[in-house]
Amino acid sequence: MKILFISFDADPPYMGGTSTVVNVLAKYFKRIGHEIALGYFEDSEHPSVFFENKIKLVKENYDQAKLFILNFEPDIIYNTQAMSTDFSFLKSLPIHNSVLISAYHNKPLLRYYPIQSLINLYYDSNNILYKIYTLAKIPLLPFWKYKSQKNELKKFKIMVEESDKIQLLSQKFIPSFRNIIPYVKEEKIETIGNPIVFNSLLPINELPNKHKKVVVVCSTNYQKRASLMIKIWAQIEKDTHFSDWSFDFIGEGEEFNKIVKLTKNLKLKRINFLGYQNPELYYKQSSIFLMTSRFEGWPMVLMEAMQMGVVPIVFNSFESLPDIVTDKHNGLIIPNNDITQFVKQLKWLMINNDKRYLIAKNAINSCKKFSIENIAQKYLSMFEKCISDSNTQKNKLWEKKE
Repeated sequence: MKILFISFDADPPYMGGTSTVVNVLAKYFKRIGHEIALGYFEDSEHPSVFFENKIKLVKENYDQAKLFILNFEPDIIYNTQAMSTDFSFLKSLPIHNSVLISAYHNKPLLRYYPIQSLINLYYDSNNILYKIYTLAKIPLLPFWKYKSQKNELKKFKIMVEESDKIQLLSQKFIPSFRNIIPYVKEEKIETIGNPIVFNSLLPINELPNKHKKVVVVCSTNYQKRASLMIKIWAQIEKDTHFSDWSFDFIGEGEEFNKIVKLTKNLKLKRINFLGYQNPELYYKQSSIFLMTSRFEGWPMVLMEAMQMGVVPIVFNSFESLPDIVTDKHNGLIIPNNDITQFVKQLKWLMINNDKRYLIAKNAINSCKKFSIENIAQKYLSMFEKCISDSNTQKNKLWEKKE
């Protein structure tokens, strides 16, 4: 089978969760004998070395893109950038023998520019004129919200109309998707969760070697609510029972300066801001993982933490969470926005070493069902069915012509 992935032109660590999934899947498919290639829309500062066969899919590169498609002849085009795709351009290429699958690797929702992002831009700038310009935008936010969501709805409609199949990350996201596109046919939607990323699970016998560390791996943006993590940790530092615990924060982003300032204002001493790092070593050392996101699709960092025996404690803010975490079995689920309960359960985890060990063990074992072998087989089954359905449809059209 020949599979053209549409994603970012990058390899780890210069990629986000969706691109990481593409990278993991592509490596596995290549290993078992399938041909793979990459299509991308924008040049990268760190171009992919793994994808040797790749093409920039933009109008300015039409002739090269057309030749590339003619030579590669993809059976499947797996598009993880459907909301950014110029489908009229893509369909102008010779892909009539390909099946086009659009994957939406997040919670289906109509996005808009939140006021928090403007405030972050205001705080991060040292230019007084830019600060005034940023503040002047705030009264226009209702208009921009309307315009952004209208544009987002248009993209969803085009994605559904132009794709042979829509892939979501969980069955539980289908109602949200139908709220946006009510007329989408049931048979057009497929749901497959993400695979684990690291090549192996943490051996159970290494769990006793873990340190009294809490870890977070995230971008400090509006979605992740990083400031909540700082406020939660502040409650831990106030309690002298937990003076031997520390907090490693891996990641940066638009709110980074804001949360560093908050940390200083709260006079926190045991939080370490480590910037962008390969998190695997930190997972291996840490005991507890925090997630306070407003929403998620299928968070790769959550899977990474569990794979490495780090007990997750997560706000119940996204529909796919129960597919990954069972409360008190392989992690803790906290009612969304209940900071008091979050702190209480975090302290419970810190105190109860035996329970934490058992939950960590269960977290590792529960990741086995998300192995690349299991998840890739679901993808291959979807690909094969799509190709079979496409061929059946073509045969029917030929019969009608005859």
